[in-house]
Amino acid sequence: MWKQVAICMLCVLVCGCGFRPLYGTAEQDEVLHGAATVAVAPVSGEGGYQLGVLLTTKLNPQQLETAKAYRLAVQIEPVRYTNQSVRTDNFASLEQMTVSLKYQLIDLKTNQNVISSSVKTNGLLNIINQPYATTVAKEKLYHDLLNNLGNDIALHVLSYFKGKQP
Repeated sequence: MWKQVAICMLCVLVCGCGFRPLYGTAEQDEVLHGAATVAVAPVSGEGGYQLGVLLTTKLNPQQLETAKAYRLAVQIEPVRYTNQSVRTDNFASLEQMTVSLKYQLIDLKTNQNVISSSVKTNGLLNIINQPYATTVAKEKLYHDLLNNLGNDIALHVLSYFKGKQP
């Protein structure tokens, strides 16, 4: 009973604060059409192709054929590792991986940046005595972090097109 009351109260609070969802509104078609005009520039570096496909899919999920009015350029920064825990034999047993991306959304008509920002995330990685397992875990963590950052960039670009609506 109390859970239902709490959920109802939460709904009332969220609706009362002016929250409007990015998807599921009458403006959805306009936002998706605007985002479909973004051409994602090829991303260099490890995981660049994966990131480019993710951004293209997120920004144009319906694969609309439109003239491109914007270009999204993404740069992958070098990965940083920080030892979080050191064993008694002076080897790291826990590392923090930090992945950073810089990105720009450029209006092709004016050649001006409409968005210029960066995103960063990190994750923890156990270092074990089996090099193959550690390498596979590093690669998986790296690609998971890239996916998270790609989602953040896509949401930022989509919110830009939502804000452009009258």
